[in-house]
Amino acid sequence: MSKFEMVPTSVVRNRVYRHYRGNNYLVVDIAKDSDREGDNFRVEYRALYDHGQLYSSAIERFTEEVNKPEIPYKGPRFALVEIEEADRNPAHVYPTKTM
Repeated sequence: MSKFEMVPTSVVRNRVYRHYRGNNYLVVDIAKDSDREGDNFRVEYRALYDHGQLYSSAIERFTEEVNKPEIPYKGPRFALVEIEEADRNPAHVYPTKTM
């Protein structure tokens, strides 16, 4: 039998994260990068605006701290946000194909 370990990360699936520029994204899953050797993982996330484009980012980039003096902003690239059920958009439909 193989021993499985959870990916050590603070990223939570099916939760909304806000990018430091202001847009919200839903984390769909964490996936292993099949194009690289070793245990390299990516965060798969969907935009909660426009057509719901699906994105992929290295887990290290998703969770890194950024320092943008021109904005000014210093903090996480993506921050977990709490969204009340009443604030969710029930009419939002996710596309079956990415744009």
